[in-house]
Amino acid sequence: MKTLHIMVGGPESELPDISHYDKAIPWIGVDRGAIRLTDRGITPIIAMGDFDSLSKQELAHLKTRTEVTEFPAEKDETDTEIGLQWALTQQPDLIRIFGATGGRLDHLLANIMMLMQPRYLGVISKIELIDRYNYVKMYTPGEYTVSRMPDKKYAAFITMADVTKLTLKGFKYPLNEANYPFGAALSSNEFLGEQGTFSFQTGLILFIQSND
Repeated sequence: MKTLHIMVGGPESELPDISHYDKAIPWIGVDRGAIRLTDRGITPIIAMGDFDSLSKQELAHLKTRTEVTEFPAEKDETDTEIGLQWALTQQPDLIRIFGATGGRLDHLLANIMMLMQPRYLGVISKIELIDRYNYVKMYTPGEYTVSRMPDKKYAAFITMADVTKLTLKGFKYPLNEANYPFGAALSSNEFLGEQGTFSFQTGLILFIQSND
């Protein structure tokens, strides 16, 4: 399975320990995320963004380490979206994005809402957002089996569009073909075992595993 990792420029305090991920998986550095990687001894295969959060010295040093593609600060797409679009051109099976949560609320919402854009609906099953406390993934209608992450206690199902016939099995609080409007937060659920299943017929669900 071809996997790519993207590090974007969210707060350092929100980053998980990335040392346990397979070191053979390529990294893409987005804006200050590229510096986050080099500080950890990781050389990204490419760095991209407007780099408005870097000093001239940091950017110059980064250019000695890897290929750098600069974009204007005034643009329609966020730096995270630019990194995601490039990653998708590599036709990966899985994309993990780190540093996309925490800090500025508008950045967090932009990264979540990005997954809801029509052009990404066909590939959101490939995309995961990961931080120190949360694992986040968007789902389109269907039936899914998900595994409990060892360091995460809670599971949440957030409706990002009107959801119909939501069924949860293998969770502390099960459901059977329930309907919820956009914006319902079914949080603080828990796995009963190592796996659970859920299904729904219409809408979008943001599935989150988290710990305090």
